[in-house]
Amino acid sequence: MKNTANTKEETKATAHDSASTDSELYKLGTIITAAFAGAVGIWSIICLFSALTSGGGPVALVKSMFSAIFGN
Repeated sequence: MKNTANTKEETKATAHDSASTDSELYKLGTIITAAFAGAVGIWSIICLFSALTSGGGPVALVKSMFSAIFGN
């Protein structure tokens, strides 16, 4: 019969390791936020272009906006 012993190795997380992990998470959060902001920006430009083309141009779009606000 073989005698085997369980060995436990202690691992300690240093402050440097924790800071590195936090830094990577902040980078990931920044990238995700920038991606969503970019997507919203592109979507708003597409919507504005769609309103300009279907509304008859920029002058008609501004007239429609003021008539919607003031109820004329």
